[in-house]
Amino acid sequence: MQTEDTPMRIDPLTPIGTLAAECPGARRVLCRLGVDALAEGGLTLREAAMRESRQVQAVIAELEVQAREAGTRVTQDWMQASKAQLVAHIVSHHHGYTREELARLGPLLGQALADDLPNHPELAELSLHFQSLEKDLLTHFQMEENNLFPALVAVDQGGPVPIALSTPQELLRTIDAEHLAVEELFLNLRMLTKDYQVPGDAGRSMRDLYLGLRELEDDLHVHLYLENHLLFPRVLPGEQR
Repeated sequence: MQTEDTPMRIDPLTPIGTLAAECPGARRVLCRLGVDALAEGGLTLREAAMRESRQVQAVIAELEVQAREAGTRVTQDWMQASKAQLVAHIVSHHHGYTREELARLGPLLGQALADDLPNHPELAELSLHFQSLEKDLLTHFQMEENNLFPALVAVDQGGPVPIALSTPQELLRTIDAEHLAVEELFLNLRMLTKDYQVPGDAGRSMRDLYLGLRELEDDLHVHLYLENHLLFPRVLPGEQR
């Protein structure tokens, strides 16, 4: 596996499907480029960059940076990390990325509604689900960052159990309910978009929106895994999830 000491070298003639499968973080960069790595995996990186009017070396540089950062995250053994380290990673990486993407995808959705709604009326319902998703996620993040996570870090540092953790069963029920609500919203988005399949007549904004939503959901699965299976069971021993 690549490390920070071993720079990744990416061949511009590599098919993007191969890059997406083997290069950590590549799908995120390709998504921002407007390339569907699943449906267009046979395109070489050079062909994809030329199609999107981008300099291939600039794209390669972005991929290499993302690969180093993602590779570092992948090699981190979160089972051995402290609760404070795991919390910091969730906030800086997953919360940060989700906030950035929600801010990016909102305008794309607005443009897609303006350009593609006549041929794709499902965008109107998608917009409602996206608004609910944005509201629920940002509210949930605020609760975690202002109340729950500081309490977890306090316990990790040997302090008394804060009031935020004094009723673990109630806390878990609340967290699980909010996580399930977000997963249900993504399920609705998946159904409306037919698993984020970009229509052949979609405009650029609709295309980028679908690819971005798929990438956002992929990140969410990792995010929830870290919380549900690594962080909370260690903080609330004896509580069954």
